[in-house]
Amino acid sequence: MDTTDTTDTTDTPVHTGPGPRPVPGWATAAGLLALTPAGSHPAQGPAQDRDQVLDRLLIAERIARYGWAYDERDQDALAGCFTADATWRGTVMGEIDIPTRHGADTIAAQEAALWPQQGDQRRHLFTNHVIDLAGDRATAHAYMIQLRIRDAASALAVSGAYRFHLRRETGRGWLIDSLTAALDNLT
Repeated sequence: MDTTDTTDTTDTPVHTGPGPRPVPGWATAAGLLALTPAGSHPAQGPAQDRDQVLDRLLIAERIARYGWAYDERDQDALAGCFTADATWRGTVMGEIDIPTRHGADTIAAQEAALWPQQGDQRRHLFTNHVIDLAGDRATAHAYMIQLRIRDAASALAVSGAYRFHLRRETGRGWLIDSLTAALDNLT
């Protein structure tokens, strides 16, 4: 039995009954993720290639710092990962929208508001980075696995795919300009 209904105006798979949840490929179908084809950024020469490798490493580090700041409950470091006018939005399986947050301090404060509710240690693991560079702007996709550690035992808390739009700012390096969290579950 097919549990995917694509009759809505966006042609986004919507779960309507028994069957796999989330629907495989839901985040791409919903327009939340959009990878560029492999090889769409040809080599440009040794100096430019070195610069691109460095930029990719710095972007991956910014993403990791976002996870570390959250997990170590450092609200100032969390805000420091974002541009002043950044946005954060999320959805759970395309079924539950998480309200959009605007501004680095607001994003950090709303993330910090979750900490007392969690009552455990969280660990964000970002992997499978795909980074597209365009001068002082970049788009990065990464899978996120978040562990919950309580009573010396680890368990999966949430997983998903994140899309980051980043902007290089003088004196601050690569910062998250917008973040879209496409969560596969929420516990």
